[in-house]
Amino acid sequence: MKRRMSMLAVVCFLAAFCSIAIAQNTEDEIKKLEMDRAAAVVKGDMAMVEKQTSDDYTLINADGQMASKQQMIDAFKSGKSKLSMNDLSDMKVRVYGNTAVVTGKSTVKGMMNGKDATGSVIYTRVYVKKDGHWQSVALQQTRISQ
Repeated sequence: MKRRMSMLAVVCFLAAFCSIAIAQNTEDEIKKLEMDRAAAVVKGDMAMVEKQTSDDYTLINADGQMASKQQMIDAFKSGKSKLSMNDLSDMKVRVYGNTAVVTGKSTVKGMMNGKDATGSVIYTRVYVKKDGHWQSVALQQTRISQ
């Protein structure tokens, strides 16, 4: 009986350890996606942004305007939106199965929809794992007052 209890304790410990390791790997993966996405926007690599973005994506920008994936991509492709800097910080990732929620701060220089967007926002982005790949399904930004 003692041996079974010891074995059960070891199995439980290993399961918990593996669970923590997987969660940390997922958090690191999501943080890397965020950093890569920010760099892609600055470089104008809309192919990468499109691939990482769900077709039913919703963006609520710091001015309270809502945009779809296509509207967001079109604004960058047309030059109405162009960032020369997009520095991310203070990122926190929470994972709930196939969903991940990222909160953080973004400091940008450039234009969004033809308006100066230079400054800082705090944001929440939601990712969902679809067909083995993480895709952004929503982004909400709130401007940080000066």
